[in-house]
Amino acid sequence: MLVSRRFWDGVGGLAYAFAMADGAIEKEEIQSFAARIDQAFAHIPTNFPQRAGAVFELFYNLNYSPEKAYEEAISHLKEVTEEVRQYRFDILNIFREVIRADGKVHPFEEEFLKKLDMDLEKIVSD
Repeated sequence: MLVSRRFWDGVGGLAYAFAMADGAIEKEEIQSFAARIDQAFAHIPTNFPQRAGAVFELFYNLNYSPEKAYEEAISHLKEVTEEVRQYRFDILNIFREVIRADGKVHPFEEEFLKKLDMDLEKIVSD
């Protein structure tokens, strides 16, 4: 199954929300974050090969609160239920890895992760 642009918009929005949850983020951190997502999801066939670039661009183009970015990302993922069903655990695992990458977990990030797990479960159950 080729995953769609909508899927990557959702993943990118989640990346933005998680990265911004603990405050400002530096350019190098953004580049590393986008590369990590691209690498982690490389095994997923897509018709949108620019996924890392699109994630990177989101960090410069969005001026959302982490909460708003999260809600918008979930709304994108609701449009691609089958893709979420197939890659739900990939999404959860990469974000678990990413929020622990700097050696400190912000409580807000931990809450986002719990919420993400519940929201993805709801998407695939509906």
